[in-house]
Amino acid sequence: MTLRGRTRCAAYAVALALALACGVAPLAAAARADPGGRDVDVFTGTGGSVPWHSGNTTPAAARPFGLLHLGPDTTTSREGRPSATASGYGWQDDRVRGFSATHLSGAGCPAMGDVPFLPVVGRLPVDPAATTAGLDHDDEDAGPGWYRTRLASGVDVALAAGERTGLAVLTFPRGRTARLLVKGGDSLAGSRRTQVSFPSRREIAVSTTSGGFCGSPGHYRVHVVLRLARPMLAHGTWGGARPGGWVTLDRDGGTSRVQVAVSFVDVAGARRNLEVERPGWSYPDLRTTAAAAWARELGRVQVTGGTAQDRALLDTALYHALLHPTLVSDADGRYPGFDGTTRRLAPGERHYSAIAGWDAYRTQVPLLAWLRPDVASAVVRSLARMATQGGWLPRWPLVASYTGVMNGDSAAPLIAAAHAFGGRDFALDPLVTRLVRQGEQTDGAPGQGWFRPRPGLADYLRLGYVPNTVPERGWPQPHGASTTLEYAVDDFAVSRLALAAGRDDVAERFAARSRSWRTLLDPDRRLLLPRDAAGAFPAPDIDTGGCCNGFQEGNATQYTFGAVPQDVAGLLSSLGPRDTVVDRLDEVHTFLNAGAGSPHAWLGNQPSFLTPWAYLWLGEPARTADVVARARRDLWSLGPGGLPGNDDLGSLSAWFVWASLGLYPLTPGTPAVGITPPAFETVTVRPSSGSVTVIERVGTGRHVAGLSVDGVPTSASWLSLGPGSRPGVVRILTTDEPAQAWGTALADAPPSWDGPAQR
Repeated sequence: MTLRGRTRCAAYAVALALALACGVAPLAAAARADPGGRDVDVFTGTGGSVPWHSGNTTPAAARPFGLLHLGPDTTTSREGRPSATASGYGWQDDRVRGFSATHLSGAGCPAMGDVPFLPVVGRLPVDPAATTAGLDHDDEDAGPGWYRTRLASGVDVALAAGERTGLAVLTFPRGRTARLLVKGGDSLAGSRRTQVSFPSRREIAVSTTSGGFCGSPGHYRVHVVLRLARPMLAHGTWGGARPGGWVTLDRDGGTSRVQVAVSFVDVAGARRNLEVERPGWSYPDLRTTAAAAWARELGRVQVTGGTAQDRALLDTALYHALLHPTLVSDADGRYPGFDGTTRRLAPGERHYSAIAGWDAYRTQVPLLAWLRPDVASAVVRSLARMATQGGWLPRWPLVASYTGVMNGDSAAPLIAAAHAFGGRDFALDPLVTRLVRQGEQTDGAPGQGWFRPRPGLADYLRLGYVPNTVPERGWPQPHGASTTLEYAVDDFAVSRLALAAGRDDVAERFAARSRSWRTLLDPDRRLLLPRDAAGAFPAPDIDTGGCCNGFQEGNATQYTFGAVPQDVAGLLSSLGPRDTVVDRLDEVHTFLNAGAGSPHAWLGNQPSFLTPWAYLWLGEPARTADVVARARRDLWSLGPGGLPGNDDLGSLSAWFVWASLGLYPLTPGTPAVGITPPAFETVTVRPSSGSVTVIERVGTGRHVAGLSVDGVPTSASWLSLGPGSRPGVVRILTTDEPAQAWGTALADAPPSWDGPAQR
């Protein structure tokens, strides 16, 4: 039995007797048999409370950064409407709509789930689009790159993934007619312009348009080819609002094999992907190849010590962090351009999308740039191509369209984070020029007819902040305060990139602008608060702890303590005497995942990601260690409810990876990482290129008592992981005593930037 089976027993009943009743030893005593010996529970995060306290992950079969994510779409609806979970899969659901070829893991809005196909037995259903099949989670299992289940109809489904292609093996009950419903017009966010054709007796081709991610006007065209191992016996189509096609596979059941290929260019591209990748017809072979690909990626982080659960949680988080961004170029190098034309890459190049800027720049991109600097660099080159074709660097691109999701010009800190941690194989100076334009140009043609990277920029440049407006009176700035804070982070990131490019004048100008967070400081309430166009803060009777006036996905307290990573020291000193600020931070962390409507931390969402490390600037590293350990222990677990919030294409999981390693990236655009005790005795990180780093924990204590970097003792509570300064051996001495001298002096605090640009 795989980890999924063991976790099913352990996650919902801790009694040893129940674990033994499942026929296995408890998780701590079990070992995964997958290649590489890694424990990954791909069902972690598929449950929870929608929308904010669900991971929104999917167990779809996929390769690292792959185009194809082949997996189940579930529902509770007898009409086959999508799950309440944005990924299309919900652990609470008991029926399957179909198995589709594309998915986003952890996004907050429905997307992808393109061209689900559903095996059925017997007569053709009266309403094929509404047809579903019962799903029993006890008859379901999955691992990195593969998925299998037995439907209530008696059909066994086994899926395995290549990069752009995959394989479905469908085993029907003997004596029953085996059919396949191909729901071409049933993407998770809806479909239009759906075309279903049968180019041969062994092929079904579907083209459809979907998109509108989180209400944006952007759409994409996707093409899916299903190739059968044996000729179909009959076929047909149905129309209506959710059109599709059906195929009779066999009159007497048995096993049917279906290759699946996806292209965002055309049907010929999907067919070409099959010809180049050759997924074959052997499920064991493709599953083994997929598992080996994941073993290589997960093997970049090797640990010893810790509990079996610690190791499984790390592996699962690392798996989720490496699912995205998503490849969108075909095997022949063609990809959909942001100008609406088909483009072709140079040989060996790859084009990525589903780049979750606002979510990813804090945690996922620094981790990616450390482990896979080649991929991080390719992601930045992809962004540069999008800007050349569409006019602006996007902040949350999906396939070949702007979505405008979240606020801030997040391409800036994303590129800066990639550069800081080693993803540097791109032309820097042209990107700085583009980012300067995005940060200074208040007019000009918007991208794709509507998108602008910095709405409210004219006010920001004139006033130093973006005035707050209420949604019914003015779009798009109902979140003026959080937009201002994001722009300040963006300006700092541009400054860092300009320094690296040798453009000191630009660096100075944008470094000065990164201080704009100070315009939001209410001196009476000692909080960062929104201001209106006249400069007024909210009236005293306004609840600043509620959601979300002035702040996107958060409130004043959460943004005050977590949204000024470039100048944490300056921020904290402006909030009152040191002891008072320590007490306020303690109060913030009374609850670790309180949600948007409470004046406490919300570690399941990005604005609170940094808050546990704010203590480092106050000389209180033991408090950081305690909060991080409590978060790891109380907020994360294996199983469907195991994530404290939307995974957002791996950014939340990347937070957990960093925390488990005893590190955390502190400031976008710099390689500084904070230090806490790691969860393991040793951590060995072997990037795809660059030097190896070994982290050694001495002792089992909760707090850091001492630190040495390449044999040199240091009292600093941070170190640099940049490619030019990356240590070979980090040795962390731990203790259970809270009163330690390490990291408590003013000079021990991490860097903070307030004023001229500094290298």
